[in-house]
Amino acid sequence: MVKDKNLFKDQNYEKLRKHHQKLESLFIDPYFPPSSSSIGNYEKIPTGIEWKRPADLCESPRLFNTRGVPKTITRGQLSSAWMVSACSILAGVHELCHKVVPDFRDQEWDQEKKSKYAGIFHFRFWWFGDWVDVVVDDLLPTVDNQLLFTQSCCDDEFWTSLVEKAYAKLHGSYESLEGGHLCDALVDFTGGVSETVDLRAEDYSGNEEKRSHLFDSLHTEMNNHSLLCATVMVSSEEEVGTRSQEGLIRGYTYPVTAVKRVQVGETSLRHLFNKEKLSMVRLIDARGEERKPFRPSSAVDERNTSVSNSTLNRVLSTNPDWTKMNDAQRERIGLTFDEEGEFWMPLEDFVSLFTELTLCRLLNINMFSLSQSWSEAVVRGAWSTGVHGSSEDRSGGCSSAFTGTFLRNPQFLLDVGVDGDELLIQLLQGSSDGEQNSVAMQSLLIGFSIIKVEENRKYRLHKLWDHTPVLVVCDPIRRRQIYYRGPIAQGRYILVPTAHKPGDEGPFLLRIFSSRDTKLRNIKRDMPKPPIFWCLWSAPLWITVVHIKSAEELKSERFRSLNPYCTIKCEGEKARTPVDHNTKDPHWDSAFVFYRKKTDKPIEIKVFNHKALLWDQFLGQVQLPATLNHQPTLLRVQLMDKSTTSGHGGLLLQVLTDDNLSAV
Repeated sequence: MVKDKNLFKDQNYEKLRKHHQKLESLFIDPYFPPSSSSIGNYEKIPTGIEWKRPADLCESPRLFNTRGVPKTITRGQLSSAWMVSACSILAGVHELCHKVVPDFRDQEWDQEKKSKYAGIFHFRFWWFGDWVDVVVDDLLPTVDNQLLFTQSCCDDEFWTSLVEKAYAKLHGSYESLEGGHLCDALVDFTGGVSETVDLRAEDYSGNEEKRSHLFDSLHTEMNNHSLLCATVMVSSEEEVGTRSQEGLIRGYTYPVTAVKRVQVGETSLRHLFNKEKLSMVRLIDARGEERKPFRPSSAVDERNTSVSNSTLNRVLSTNPDWTKMNDAQRERIGLTFDEEGEFWMPLEDFVSLFTELTLCRLLNINMFSLSQSWSEAVVRGAWSTGVHGSSEDRSGGCSSAFTGTFLRNPQFLLDVGVDGDELLIQLLQGSSDGEQNSVAMQSLLIGFSIIKVEENRKYRLHKLWDHTPVLVVCDPIRRRQIYYRGPIAQGRYILVPTAHKPGDEGPFLLRIFSSRDTKLRNIKRDMPKPPIFWCLWSAPLWITVVHIKSAEELKSERFRSLNPYCTIKCEGEKARTPVDHNTKDPHWDSAFVFYRKKTDKPIEIKVFNHKALLWDQFLGQVQLPATLNHQPTLLRVQLMDKSTTSGHGGLLLQVLTDDNLSAV
């Protein structure tokens, strides 16, 4: 059961169904009534719309048909192409479909117990971090007994139409689904992380090495049960539904069902392609033969001419040599099919004929046994305006255009414990005050930056210095969710989500996936909290940053090979660098920040040799006065032993001390 807090409009499906069963009445949803307000203001809306229940359209309606026919989806007169594609993908993965359609057996029409039917259904969508339960009635808009929106190719199957209605209710109306993006729908249907790849911009057609890397990525994603699909994008609405010269439907998305590198070997096919191995992609046309709903003009009829699966070749390619291959030869090299409507394409044709590739990674979903396990960290936040310098002043604009105010945005501390760990970062914007927005009307341009900071930083960053480089920048774009994937070195970072302009307001959700447990927390304080009793505890006076860059010519009488690291101590606070292995000239590049109360007390740095089975060996030390300088100062200092004798190697440091605690 879904918790009450995740019930959309506080509508409880079980309570409402039992209530109407008891009254022997059919549910009519007051929050999404059968009226023009639920449809919206389409430019060419037909006349004579009637809202009908499935039993008015066929004799024995079903959520899911059980006749074993192909799970194909077709569009109605007012359907959005991306919604048809999303439902087609959902239909191909039963585990995901049954997540969106919960308790599907209990919700199914029961011809023997007709009193069970109350005209009410419920569906679940992943909405801003939670699975939300949405209740709808089963009144569907029709013209001349034809459904206006997305539908199954089976006249008696209605899960697709009802899922679309629930999704439209979540956004406010059917019209609100216009102009959406498949990438966002897949996130809402799965709770996964989506990414879009522009196949044309990346020039895969002209670069064989990039194609090889793409194939390896596709193969890995398929093994990890990611959802992959390819689209022929259109430049105008008039192109949607028309067919390319090769037979692909423009504006339609084809799910990828297999990726394979086949061996041609010494077969008779080798002379056709002059290769021993061929990289192949298998796709499926899951769109059914389209019905002919009411249309206001013959021009629209012609533009939406139906294209059935049978018009596609079993191997679709611009290379005419593929037509010389018979079915027996195709099967012998492993180009087989699992579903009706599937076809193979050489990778070269795949990257040239399709314009966009969409991937949805199903991370931390128990229904699949993923080959790679991920740890997830989730935080919620908001861009807000308030008194300058206050905790409500959290909208500073993006880093590229507003460098002076950029760090006024929310900041999140991120610790990466393994060098080269791969991170997946997803930033989603929400609706202010829970408003329902069109999927095409994302109010903000959103992005984020990742900044390397001191290893012991606890408070907000106020200014960028050389020791705090910005390593990752995702420039703001007007999308509901943005995504980044890449390796990152061990250390501490600050992640700064940004809206484009200072003063932009709205909530956001930040998700980070990594191979190890990732610590992520919101940094709220600008500096250490002032003491309550000034007579007993003093407040910090100075801030000092010590950037330990490297050491040289470290010496040890007992060991030839060293694994050096540094400890740094300031007024009782202690920190350390990572270990640099097998070197006498280590490179640490680690910075540390200290808030100092006793400004006359020096900072102590010690160097040790790490030993796995023995006590760590002391190599040398140095004490830094770290007086006020207001700018980073580069220092080369000699290490001393405990008797203050020099000659134990040297350290390269950079030190900054300021009496303004917001200087760093």
